[in-house]
Order: sequence, then C-alpha cells, then structure tokens
Amino acid sequence: MKKNLISGLILLLPVTITCIAIFFLVDLLTTPFLGYMEDLLKFFGGIFNYDLAKHHTLLLIMSRVFILIFLFFFVIILGFLGNRLFFHFLVKKMHEIMLKIPLIKTIYRVCKDIIGAVLSDKKKIFSRIVVVPFPCAESKTIGLVTGNAPHEIQKAKNATVPSDIIKSVFVPTSPHPISGFLLLTEEKYLKAIDITLEDAFKFLISCGIFVPSKTNENE
Repeated sequence: MKKNLISGLILLLPVTITCIAIFFLVDLLTTPFLGYMEDLLKFFGGIFNYDLAKHHTLLLIMSRVFILIFLFFFVIILGFLGNRLFFHFLVKKMHEIMLKIPLIKTIYRVCKDIIGAVLSDKKKIFSRIVVVPFPCAESKTIGLVTGNAPHEIQKAKNATVPSDIIKSVFVPTSPHPISGFLLLTEEKYLKAIDITLEDAFKFLISCGIFVPSKTNENE
C-alpha cells in the first residue's frame, strides 16, 4: 500500500502543483478587471435576452477567458506601437517623467532595468551552469553564471589573466530556487558541468533526490 501511495503521489503532485501555479497566475491577471468584464457580458447577454447573472460559474469562466484574450492582444499591440516613431516618443517622455518623481523614480528604474535584462532576447539569462565553492572551500553547490561582475569590482581586483576575471554567479536555494545568493567569484574557482538548466532545477527542488542521468543530459 505504501508503494502504491508513493507512486500515486509522484503521478499526482506534479499535475496538481502545475494547475495551482496556472490558476494563481490567471487569478492574479484577471481579478482586477473581473467586475468590469462581468458587467459587460451581462449587458451583451441582455441584448440577446440571455441572463448570465443566473449562471455565475459560466459568467466567471467567460469573464476570465475574455480578459486573458484582451490582455494578450493588448500586450502585442503595445509592443507593435512601441516600435513606431511617434509612440516611441511618447513612451520616452513618460520614462523621463517617471524618473523625475521622488521615491517613485528609484522603484521605477530598478524594475525597468531588471525586467529589461530578464526579458531581453539578445542574450541568455544564464550563460552556463557551474559547480562553485559555497558556503566554504570544502563544500560545493550548483551555480548559474549570469555574466561578468560590474566594472568597478573588476578594476578593484585588477585581473590580468582570464582566470582572475570575477563572475556573477547566482546560487539558488533548495527546495525553492526562486531565492538564493549572488556570488562574485573568480573564474578559476568555477567548474562547468554538463547538465541542462531544467535538470539542475529538478535536482535543487527535489533536494538532491532527483539525480540527472547521462540520458537526460544528451536529450
């Protein structure tokens, strides 16, 4: 019975956790507009002599679906307009205004720079996966190299050879790898490993229970 229970949990939990994450994102994106969309659907339902107010579940599902569709096309249109000269001028002016407001300018600048770096398609977020000494020289952990450390830090180190260049390495925590530590480590202390990013996160989330095989690495 215990073996069957564990097998059932292995099959059920990934699906359950995935569904919870999707429902959370849908709820987060649609809730602010839910009341307006429900009123709009009720209005159109009245035109066709169909009272959606009596079907609350159907109204809720339809509202969330239409909101997601609207947001999808809104983001696409916004991106399209952002590449046009006049709209680009308006966006630039808006940025300048936001950067002049006390307190808000600090939050805005940080969010803009981080989101721009993460969503940029010009480079990978993580250039490679390495093993790095942490939290002491005698122990190792998985790290994700994001790039070179800032210029001022490199200048303070006065690196003369490639092995002395300081890298920015993100070390995720386990079992929730969305948080972690940012290490500034010399290149010579980093050892690249042949493992996919997906398998690295599986290893971290499972606290080492999941062990990537050579078959997984070659896929």
